Amino acid sequence: MVSIPKVVSVLSCGLLLGLGLSLHGIHTIKGEVLRVEPSSYFIKQYDGYQVRLHIDATTQMTGRIAQGEHIEANVNDEHHALSIRQAQ
Repeated sequence: MVSIPKVVSVLSCGLLLGLGLSLHGIHTIKGEVLRVEPSSYFIKQYDGYQVRLHIDATTQMTGRIAQGEHIEANVNDEHHALSIRQAQ
């Protein structure tokens, strides 16, 4: 059984992490993958704008992302993808 203090501490950490990410220019991009290059993904957002996302070894990838996939990516202000996953 999980103790209440552990649950509270996990929830508090999650809240602080979420606040920290929002304060440092982290935002979510949603759209379709138009093209994949070794260090970039080109995305057409649902609002019609196209954006280039930089990826590297620090980018957390969930599954295999290919051209035509619909994705959600957490990116910083420099368009570096922190994480990419298939949209649901």
